[in-house]
Amino acid sequence: MTQTVGKVYAEALFQLAKEEQKEKQVYTELKQFADIIKQYPDFVVLLDVPTLSIEERIAILKKVIGNESGITENFLCLLVEKHRFYKILEICEAFNHLYYEHCNAIEVFVTTAVKLQGKQKIMLMDKLIKKFNKLILMREIVDKSLIGGMIIQYGDTKIDNSIRNRMQQFKDIKK
Repeated sequence: MTQTVGKVYAEALFQLAKEEQKEKQVYTELKQFADIIKQYPDFVVLLDVPTLSIEERIAILKKVIGNESGITENFLCLLVEKHRFYKILEICEAFNHLYYEHCNAIEVFVTTAVKLQGKQKIMLMDKLIKKFNKLILMREIVDKSLIGGMIIQYGDTKIDNSIRNRMQQFKDIKK
């Protein structure tokens, strides 16, 4: 079984974080950094410009992340040095999966037409906890085009119980 570059780097980083007992800290820092990258995707391109030296690229990176020397910062500098920074989001995602597995947690994306309210959210969380017997990291997404119902997605599984989907299925049957 071949592993992607992102998974290999993520596993190495996770092992190091585990040895230092800083899994949560590295997870949090990577998540914050991934959010920055998602907001400014050109930053990845900037750190791969061939006209800049490795030192210049690392200096740019350190202006964003700060000059502190920690596991995450050193790892990001290593990615720049090895010309692998373009894999950062893939690495973050793979690291997240390792972290969730380590914490006996699962990330579940719940898409609804309107934001879930207190009691609804608690009932859904209870059902998810019973189903998976794990800590649930619920990520809520609001998509008004669903009309009603919800879509639950975890791993490679997607359960679409939205009114929009039901209407589409009904249209397909009529054809």
